[in-house]
Amino acid sequence: MFKKYIHTVDLSKSLKKKIDIFNSDKSLKYCSVECEVCKSIDFTILFNNDRHGINQRTVVCKKCGFLYSNPRMDEKFSKIFYNSDLYRVLYTYNQNVENKNDLYTLALKELKMHRPQKISKANFKKYYKNLYLDFICNEINDFETVLDVGCGKGTKLVDFESINKKAYGIEPSQEFNKAHLDFGLKSKIGFIDDIQDDKYDLIILSHVFEHLTDLRLIMKKIAKITKKYLFIEVPGHFRKMQSIQNAHNYYFSINTLNFFVLNSGFKLIKIDYAKDNEFILALYEKTSSLNYYEYDFKKEIGSVKKIYNNYKIKFLLIMLLNFLGIKRLVLKIYNKIRK
Repeated sequence: MFKKYIHTVDLSKSLKKKIDIFNSDKSLKYCSVECEVCKSIDFTILFNNDRHGINQRTVVCKKCGFLYSNPRMDEKFSKIFYNSDLYRVLYTYNQNVENKNDLYTLALKELKMHRPQKISKANFKKYYKNLYLDFICNEINDFETVLDVGCGKGTKLVDFESINKKAYGIEPSQEFNKAHLDFGLKSKIGFIDDIQDDKYDLIILSHVFEHLTDLRLIMKKIAKITKKYLFIEVPGHFRKMQSIQNAHNYYFSINTLNFFVLNSGFKLIKIDYAKDNEFILALYEKTSSLNYYEYDFKKEIGSVKKIYNNYKIKFLLIMLLNFLGIKRLVLKIYNKIRK
């Protein structure tokens, strides 16, 4: 019963149709994977679907507590998925984007309206758009060149240029890249494998790391293209389960994120998380010394178990509200109280 992910989002009829086509696509190839932390193949299934109704299984490793998608789209289909812009259309549902051709207009409009904010002290009590820049600039200032991997609409490039940094972006979406170029930003189509041997002082992976595969190999590539620093922002789980989505191959805690980065030629400068949405922000420095981060198996398993038990309680509560026909009303009142 609990394997049905209940925190789904409201979608338009046309997007629901796209989901049905996606789920029934016979060319969609999945591959089974082992846990990338401990190499175990022993896992427990948590969910069989994601927040959009896509058939995607999420599991937790029984040995170490790492959360990941298994099976997941194979490399070939994953590239098709991202390059087709289906991801972009689906994940901008709240802006009523129904067609990938609208993405160029949307991105260009947002770039024109974007106004960089002044740097201030980072406040992790509540997440805000400029938190990443406040966090970075309060910790380091000896960087000149920045590469934003998976730069999306490109607003971070504008932010860094506003503080006199040389900002570059790489992005798989052709529509977004077209908007970047028309706005005058330095960006190109592609992703991590397409990055040449150029060296950058700071690499940005903002809501990108969870989309990748083979994280040890990825970290080797990142270590080659950064001269100094690496910034990562990912959804985290501390008190509640992250939003489950098919585009996320991994679900991180501070423990699991540090495991991959600190065992790959980096040392930690600072790591923290926004207390409302639990997004993790981490800044690392490249180092030539050999480090070893000791993964806390027991703590991770206990933490995930507690979070999943809390989810089960919410699941039963929502099922009850649905049965009584008052779910929408109760959630409306709850959201007003939260605000």
